[in-house]
Amino acid sequence: MNILKSLVLTFGVFIASHANAGFITTNEADLDAIFSQSSFENMPIDIRIGAVSELIFPGFLDITSDAEVNQLFNMHIGGRDVVNFYFIDSINICGGTVSSSIVGCGEFPGNDFVVESSFAAGSFGGELLAHELGHNLGLNHRVGGLMNPSLNNDTILSNNEVTTIRNSSLVQTDGQGFWINISPVLIVSAASIPVPEPSTLALLLLATGFLVRKNIKK
Repeated sequence: MNILKSLVLTFGVFIASHANAGFITTNEADLDAIFSQSSFENMPIDIRIGAVSELIFPGFLDITSDAEVNQLFNMHIGGRDVVNFYFIDSINICGGTVSSSIVGCGEFPGNDFVVESSFAAGSFGGELLAHELGHNLGLNHRVGGLMNPSLNNDTILSNNEVTTIRNSSLVQTDGQGFWINISPVLIVSAASIPVPEPSTLALLLLATGFLVRKNIKK
């Protein structure tokens, strides 16, 4: 059984506006930067964000028990070498720890983690996602750096941590490069409106003058 590890917010004031997890923020550029820092030397790990999946489970928009966390992770989409990023409204428990400051919870090790959708879109979103991915890759908490138990605006990974990451079965290689496959999963209370075909969308924009905002941010 995989252990659950949490990340908490311990500085400043953050007010989340719960809107049924209306968007996904992948922070792909930030993740690539973190997993290509100097401790990776000339062998960076590319974070590859795949297609977004949507699951209609309103009961999981606000997680209040470890049982709900485990039920969510049991819905895993993809193979064992694919990591699922789940985006929800709120979570206040992880691994038996209850706190309103929890903003993410990940398997240690494993291939699933869940974060608060609105916080992932904030200025520390990249650190949040990379921290939980670190747990999936076998990294435990430590004082300072990316794996500090609370967000600290520090994304440093030590040489030993990079070695642990490279030994994870989640890291893929073709003999020339290294990467990790990510599948974001959006939890919603109702199905989103289908996106029109490009030609239909163009006509719609011309006819209405409305600007459509994409749900996915990178």
